[in-house]
Amino acid sequence: MQASIITYWGYATIVFWTILLVPSLIMMIRKRITRCLPETDIPKVWPKISVIVPAKDEAETIEVTLNSLLASDYPHLEIIAVNDRSADETGAIMERVAKEAANQDRASMQIVHITELPADWLGKSHAMHQAAKQATGELLLFTDGDIIFDPNAISEATRVFLHQKLDHLCLLPQLARGGLIEMAFITFFGFLLTGGMFLWLVPTRWHFAYIGIGAFNLVRTEVYQQIGGHAAIKLDVLDDIKLGKLIKNYYYKQDFYLGIEQLKVRWQPSAWGVITGVEKNSFASFHYSLSLVSLATLAFLLFFIAPFIVPFLYPLSQTIGFLITVGLLHLCYATIAVLFASGLRVTPLLFFSSLALAFAIWRSAYITLKNGGVRWRDTIYPLDVLKKNLY
Repeated sequence: MQASIITYWGYATIVFWTILLVPSLIMMIRKRITRCLPETDIPKVWPKISVIVPAKDEAETIEVTLNSLLASDYPHLEIIAVNDRSADETGAIMERVAKEAANQDRASMQIVHITELPADWLGKSHAMHQAAKQATGELLLFTDGDIIFDPNAISEATRVFLHQKLDHLCLLPQLARGGLIEMAFITFFGFLLTGGMFLWLVPTRWHFAYIGIGAFNLVRTEVYQQIGGHAAIKLDVLDDIKLGKLIKNYYYKQDFYLGIEQLKVRWQPSAWGVITGVEKNSFASFHYSLSLVSLATLAFLLFFIAPFIVPFLYPLSQTIGFLITVGLLHLCYATIAVLFASGLRVTPLLFFSSLALAFAIWRSAYITLKNGGVRWRDTIYPLDVLKKNLY
């Protein structure tokens, strides 16, 4: 009887990961922007796009981001950079770049300075919401202050957006190369994203499958206005993902593509930076619930850790399923590493990376509960308020 349980458990892990990962990976491989471009036409009239770039204390990266946007080949672009209460030189850099752009007759660029944050808003959501009020484009592109855009990025994405008649389009960016362990950790984060978001169902009308990417959320302005902007998610830490959920819940058409050639970001500056970088979002993704984190941990132990351990405890005849699962997990992890330009070099670090991200999630829960809320960019948001305003 014991042997049968071990055997069935092993085969169950194969089914579990096949359902979670394989359809989404197939979809991701098929949906690279450059691969889909030949199916699209160049628009006779390009819609005006307002690019909204919120930034707080991002003096190290904001100039590169803004200049990459100013170098865009998109013919009808409006850039709105938002200096959200920065204590560093972010605002001054924005003003200088805007002045240089005006002197060189480049794309239209305006700067919004925010000096106060309302008590019932998160900083980034408030910054984007305020900028959207001033936008004049038919489409809004929300991005971050550390993204590097290829000159063709916006025009290529817009061609796909118009061809598919979308209301909301996300692009997944390339991860700029860092250290080996850093890239391994980030690749595993992409592994979790692939498995947890049912990417292959995002284009359907199923509400539980939605997506939002802070690096590139392109949405029709009229759609953004009809859903009330960021007001419904103004105190939700997962602002980019929840914007996607909000749009999907209003039955608008949503999709994602890989923008590996179009966008680049170095998500965190080090391996430890990846651990601390998910501090704000990890516990929030479990609705600030220790019960949900514990349940997820149990599933992690049963379906991820077990395949690596059980074959050392039982005969080969009983553990074939677990060994197949280990191979499948490494194959999927390697595929994600190649897709996001991390490289196959990270593949042997799959198990180590999984433990690191599990630690990061529990660390996020501990720090959030200890602080009684989320600390982000020198602002503390009380936990009870965040829980009441989950979307």
